[in-house]
Amino acid sequence: MSTRGSIKFKRDLDREAVNLALNGEWDRATEVNKAILELFPSDVDAMNRLVKALIELGSYVDARAVLSQVSEVAPYNNIAKKNLARLDHLVENPDLANTGTARSARKSPAQPQTFIEESGKSATTVIRNSRGSNSRFHVSPSDPVVLFRDKNTIDIRTLDGEVLGQVEPKMGNRLARLIGGGNKYSAAVLAISEDGVSIKIRETFKHPSLHNTVSFPTQSPSDTDGNRRTLLTERVARLVLEEDDEEENVIDEGALEASWSEDE
Repeated sequence: MSTRGSIKFKRDLDREAVNLALNGEWDRATEVNKAILELFPSDVDAMNRLVKALIELGSYVDARAVLSQVSEVAPYNNIAKKNLARLDHLVENPDLANTGTARSARKSPAQPQTFIEESGKSATTVIRNSRGSNSRFHVSPSDPVVLFRDKNTIDIRTLDGEVLGQVEPKMGNRLARLIGGGNKYSAAVLAISEDGVSIKIRETFKHPSLHNTVSFPTQSPSDTDGNRRTLLTERVARLVLEEDDEEENVIDEGALEASWSEDE
């Protein structure tokens, strides 16, 4: 096979491996990434994808073996470090494992448009580890999460109901009022760090009574300096927002805007 043909072949395999992961087909993803490594033994990306698939399948021993290979080839690889931290945590807490087809079956097909930046309709926020420093180990980038309204606050929960944290007060209070008025939102994990979990939130339905109300007013530079945008490169899922109050609410837009600007 020519060099050009080899590069194209590998690119096709990489694309297939990524698509399989996006669709939650972990068994097949494992096979494809192993095939890539047979041809390209030092491919760190394929190793990390294989570790992810093995963790999802609950094959922790095999995942750790691959991570050992990564440490030899790329000892400072950040993705491998995060995979190792997550693996260690799951091994220590087996009741938290959510593996195999049961996990992937709960995720909807990819909806990339949910995460397209659109002024006024989407925003990114960082959920701090206020509800437990280990919460970030239970989710991965692209995992769908749920907004749960509790009076004037918004909790971020996994599909299993675990609370990851709370949306910061200003945004949370506004979203709580808009959800109470009939709006709906989807959300998913963008990135995970020691500081917390970055969440993308997007308006998916605007109630007619709120047609003049913007979900996410344009923020000033001071608001956005510490909250940089993160690009989503993996699967995201459309969520149905959980609402515990079906009573129709009328929102005073003037009061809503006032509350939004009080903290500015």
